[in-house]
Amino acid sequence: MSFLLSGFADEIDENFMIQLKSVKQLKMDYIEIRGVDGRNISTYSLYEMIKIKETLDENEIKVSAMGTPIGKVFLDDDFDAHFEMFKKLIEAAHILNTKYIRIFSFFIHKNENADDFSDEIIKRLKMLVEYAKEHDIILLHENEKDIYGDLPRRVLKLVETINDDHFRLIFDFANYIQCGVNTLEAYEMLKDYIVYFHIKDALKDGTVVPAGNGDGNIKKILQMAFNSGFKGFTSLEPHLGLFKGLQDLELNIEINDFEENGFKKFKLAYFEFDKIKNEIIKEKKMVRFGIVGIGHMGGTHAENINQGKITDGKLVAVCDIDPKRLKWAEEKLNSSVKKYSDYDEMIKDEEIDAIIIATPHYFHPPMAIKALNNGFHTLIEKPAGVYTKQVREMNEVAKLHPELVFGLMLNQRTNPVYQKAREIVTSGILGEIKRTNWIITDWYRPQAYYNQGGWRATWEGEGGGVLANQDPHQLDLWQWICGMPKKMTAFCYFGRNRDIEVENDVTAVCEYENGATGVFVTSTHDYPGTNRFEISGDNGQLIIENGKLVFKKNKVSESAFNKSNKEPWSTPGFETIEYNIANAWGNQHNEILINFVSAILNGTELLAPGFEGIKGLTIANAMLLSTFVNQTIDLNHLDEELFYNELQKRIKK
Repeated sequence: MSFLLSGFADEIDENFMIQLKSVKQLKMDYIEIRGVDGRNISTYSLYEMIKIKETLDENEIKVSAMGTPIGKVFLDDDFDAHFEMFKKLIEAAHILNTKYIRIFSFFIHKNENADDFSDEIIKRLKMLVEYAKEHDIILLHENEKDIYGDLPRRVLKLVETINDDHFRLIFDFANYIQCGVNTLEAYEMLKDYIVYFHIKDALKDGTVVPAGNGDGNIKKILQMAFNSGFKGFTSLEPHLGLFKGLQDLELNIEINDFEENGFKKFKLAYFEFDKIKNEIIKEKKMVRFGIVGIGHMGGTHAENINQGKITDGKLVAVCDIDPKRLKWAEEKLNSSVKKYSDYDEMIKDEEIDAIIIATPHYFHPPMAIKALNNGFHTLIEKPAGVYTKQVREMNEVAKLHPELVFGLMLNQRTNPVYQKAREIVTSGILGEIKRTNWIITDWYRPQAYYNQGGWRATWEGEGGGVLANQDPHQLDLWQWICGMPKKMTAFCYFGRNRDIEVENDVTAVCEYENGATGVFVTSTHDYPGTNRFEISGDNGQLIIENGKLVFKKNKVSESAFNKSNKEPWSTPGFETIEYNIANAWGNQHNEILINFVSAILNGTELLAPGFEGIKGLTIANAMLLSTFVNQTIDLNHLDEELFYNELQKRIKK
């Protein structure tokens, strides 16, 4: 389901650590931060905000939005002082790494007509929006009783008059019910501007109840939002009982008490909403794909989706600048699949939910950035890009869109052999790693392969050779299983025994943080070649070769044996465990696509998050840079500018 779950954890307890412990127990990754240790977030200094962020990071909890009281003042209150508080909260939003701040549209005195004050309210909100825009923060207006924006028509006037992407809407179901509003009519009026839902239901008499138990039409509205491609946050705001600090935010409180403590109330709200979410998932629609680049890999993905091999996936559109490939699409794909020759035109298509990018490597990051910024779930073919500077920029953009699924086609992570090897290493069964060796020289490519021309095997077209084309999966698996190296020295040979300009023969030596070493050897001109991956640890050795995994498991750890042994020619001894792994190749590309779709619809954890593509690329860049400048490279401080400049030199040549 494409709703990211968050919540007002201060309704659980005023103690911040109890809040975080409780949401983690519910497997929630976000909170909408409002009350911390009994104080509203607006009362904290920026130094204290840094400490709050450190606590959040330690507990692996992120902030969906700041639940500030901005706009919860009367028009005759001191606006200058309020604006100064707002500016501090803008800085705090950056510290807390959230792009959203919740605001209101000013209290209206009783017996006064809110419409009489619309011009002044819009003027003040525009000031807030302009400042937020300068600092790349989005203000979310929450509808609520006793403020100007209590009714849908007034909220619509605000958002249409201000007319800025940095001013968008939170839709609060219970607040509309308490104002006598039909929520279905409100949603239809405001749906184009809603990016965030507060999950709070109410009866017509104003009593707050768990989601789905009131008159808010929560399931029906969320179903409509989901089917129209909504990809934002749903935030639990149960209000099922009083909590410390609520009196500072509400003028009139009418709450029905369900349980004796905050966590039980919050958990009740969580499970009631979870029922609604699961019902919507059962009625879910397909994830509709657009593919840019329908050459070999893009064309394969197009056929697999088109043939129904991807559960809950549907092919809607393809895009390619080559007329021959578009003709292929006309012949091979359903007639309903739209064909585009312009990527910018394709990403205007509102029927598309997700973009697959299968173009030449240099285009991966800029096209992914466009897709993400236009609200599309995004999956890119390997590698993530050509140089880490470019990929880092892509990752930063993806971080700004946590509501979107961002994946990478690292399909060999689906191979059960490598999955088992990773399990043995990361669980500690192998013990501390001492050495890694991977020789993969069975990539044989004759000159005729390179004579096909095109963008392959050129600095300008592909950005590299065997490291950019054949080995991205192995470089990813190497670090995925064994961890990132610390230092790298490499010998890359360019056009060895082949008439090409890029590397086709590499021998690299690395060092890990614990002092272990590793060797990676690869080429495209050896024949018949070898593919053997060895990982040696304190408790034995793993060997992957010919699709099989063998564990030579020491009878006692080497370090323990060495400490107690008195015999000069004795050894720890070992037993050989051969893993009989069915379907050792795995389902590869289709499995990544099925997992990607499930991540969108069900929140399933990605096998290959897009953010991780920079790791294998960092290793590849370090290998090339080591050869370019004849130096050992520190991977923790890779000089991205130097690599980029060295790459440009070779492109110009």
